Amino acid sequence: MDTQLINRLQDTHLAIWNEKDRTRRDAMMPAIYAADIRMYDKDFTLTGTEAISDFIDKLFADDANFTFKAETAIVNTQHGARLFWTIQTGPQPNVLTGMDFFIVENEKIAHLFVFMDPQ
Repeated sequence: MDTQLINRLQDTHLAIWNEKDRTRRDAMMPAIYAADIRMYDKDFTLTGTEAISDFIDKLFADDANFTFKAETAIVNTQHGARLFWTIQTGPQPNVLTGMDFFIVENEKIAHLFVFMDPQ
């Protein structure tokens, strides 16, 4: 994967997860996510951009202060990439940390593995 693609994946992924407006978020998703993307969390699996956008809606419904940002630049190898991140929640900042691991196929994220660090 070239640097331009990696940077686009990181920037757009962060923008999607920080976008509160469903219409704008859904318009961004096809640029980097496969239509049948699978997102794996330790407790559940989501399939498709609509399911992921529904999940993001729930995050904002639970906490309007939800903010997602990269802690380091995305790093890639072959068809995979990892992004270490922090999430700030609540009016009194509560910081969660973790990592997303992407499997990229045809220049789009086909699989998204979410790893939350223990609290």
